[in-house]
Amino acid sequence: MKLLSGIMTGLTGGLQLYSGVKRLFGEKERKREAERILANARANEQAWYKRNYYNDYFNSSMARAAMKRVEDTLSRNSRQNRAYAAVTGAAPEFSLARNEQGLNALDNVATNIASQESEKRASVDAQHLQNQSSLYNQELRNVMYDDSGGDAELLGGVSLIERAIEGVNWGNEFNKLANKKKE
Repeated sequence: MKLLSGIMTGLTGGLQLYSGVKRLFGEKERKREAERILANARANEQAWYKRNYYNDYFNSSMARAAMKRVEDTLSRNSRQNRAYAAVTGAAPEFSLARNEQGLNALDNVATNIASQESEKRASVDAQHLQNQSSLYNQELRNVMYDDSGGDAELLGGVSLIERAIEGVNWGNEFNKLANKKKE
């Protein structure tokens, strides 16, 4: 019974040692794959950041539509002011003063768009920093996993094999079996 236990312990240790060695060789491939995936994630994140941080907010469809509405309103108001001045005989300065109010409105719209752009950039920058931190943490976890990965299995397998070797009386088992058969 002790012989069977020793052999089983030895086999278990051998299998664990084999698993550890196989894991070491397979780990290089997994590490390369993880590095490739992490590099792709970094590149995608950097492209997202450049696209969202450096784009021209004034050239967006929302900003162009807002500016177009203000320009249309200014044009319509200017025509109405000229028509009003012609009908009432008001001085040209009256039309200019009213048109100046419209230009102030256009200036306010442009200022609001610039303010939104600034807020958007701050938000994109914060998200970028969070994404960078997440990628660095993943890389740190990968490095820590690499340091603790296959060593434990290898050591466990070697330890089991040592115990199996110590527990087996090499050569004496067969003599005992032969003696039992003679009896």
